[in-house]
Amino acid sequence: MIMKNLKKIALLSILSLFTLSSCDNDDDSTNNICDDSYVSTAITDAFSTANGYDDLPEYMDLKTHKYRIKINADGEICSVGYQNPSTWTGNYIIEIINETSTASYSGTHSFSQTQLDYQIISPVAVSAGDIITVMRTISNNTSLNETVGRILRKSDYTDVPYPITQGNVEFLSSNFYGSGGPVPNLGQPYIPLGFKVN
Repeated sequence: MIMKNLKKIALLSILSLFTLSSCDNDDDSTNNICDDSYVSTAITDAFSTANGYDDLPEYMDLKTHKYRIKINADGEICSVGYQNPSTWTGNYIIEIINETSTASYSGTHSFSQTQLDYQIISPVAVSAGDIITVMRTISNNTSLNETVGRILRKSDYTDVPYPITQGNVEFLSSNFYGSGGPVPNLGQPYIPLGFKVN
């Protein structure tokens, strides 16, 4: 009887050890997921109404909307989010450039007109402190009103006082150009990135 109970205890101990050792932990980069909200949360928190910003869904009629950030975490940019304005159903060239390591992504995308739309991209590796440039450039538009996009702008119409830090993301600058401009630091383009932390 005692031997039978010891065998049960040993078996339960082995099963418990196996179960605990197979649980996920954040040090294993192979099973982390792409967090689409990583940069969008930082943008909406840093550039909120409470902080003196207006959310302008169709603004700034220039072809390229660009910003620079620093992500203070190791990982990879794994998706890009955007929402086409009501005036445009076509494509954008999306570019994500790691200025520090020269890793980059460039691709043609069209997004939903009714909601923020995330699309998976070839990963861009990031080491904590790397400077990242994010650009959206309209392609093949026929009128100026198609070039508008969502930006967050100071309610008092002053330039954005970059740098602005929110969590692990530091927003460094913005620029708008093409068929006019450049217009630096007028507002923060709303082009969020998904990030997978290592």
